[in-house]
Amino acid sequence: MATSYPTITYSKLNRFETCRKWYWFQYLSGRDQPQEKERTPANIVGNGVHGALRKLCLTGNPEDARAELDAYLRMDIHECAGPGTAAHDEAVLFLERGIEAHNTIDSAERWAELKCEAQTGRYQVRAWAAVDRVDHLNDGTWQLIDWKTGKWDEGEKTDQQLDIYHLIVRTSRQIKKDIPVTTIGWNLRSGTKRVRVLTRDDAVATLRFLGGFAKRLREMTEFEANPGSQCGFCPWREQCPDAANVPLMEAWLEDEDEGVDAEGSGLAAP
Repeated sequence: MATSYPTITYSKLNRFETCRKWYWFQYLSGRDQPQEKERTPANIVGNGVHGALRKLCLTGNPEDARAELDAYLRMDIHECAGPGTAAHDEAVLFLERGIEAHNTIDSAERWAELKCEAQTGRYQVRAWAAVDRVDHLNDGTWQLIDWKTGKWDEGEKTDQQLDIYHLIVRTSRQIKKDIPVTTIGWNLRSGTKRVRVLTRDDAVATLRFLGGFAKRLREMTEFEANPGSQCGFCPWREQCPDAANVPLMEAWLEDEDEGVDAEGSGLAAP
């Protein structure tokens, strides 16, 4: 029987980097998940477009994707992004761009929202991912896509996310070491693509990184909060005593006798 190791996902890594206390609440506390926050037009659009592109990948028929998105946006609970709203128009636009993207991909086989995992005894870590789209192209190479609908380009985070996806897909699909894998963060709002061609050596580097991160997690006993604007997005905020305690620069500096200017708005001159 295979040994089971702690699971690392991109979401866990991102949560830890955002706020270690949030990570502790989410994955280690054992507490019940807080009730889902109110749906916003942005996350409805994102979820709807992703679901529609899943249908497109499965059948290759754009009408299946359009029907899926239309039905999703007409649901009562999605009224804020329903017909007649700006969010609805955005969702339709994003889907059409996704259909255009689909038509440019020359694949021998493809998978939608591919759920895959891999583990290593050397680093005692298991990695898991659900990749928006995976294509085995007709030229023999592979391609991974993560669809984006957000307003901001988080390039380095996208790279980190797709690095992990690449490692898991290359391992689980047993892609030969001389075969490159192209990873794409494809923003359907802006039309931009963040493209990198990754090799087996890149996968080894990612494995080493995940192993180091997992080791650090195993050794940690304290998970400190990182109060700030991110608290507004945290579902655990009401249970976190640190959420409202964003440090005040002048108060800390006065306590340390470092000096604050007369207005209390900055450092005193040296």
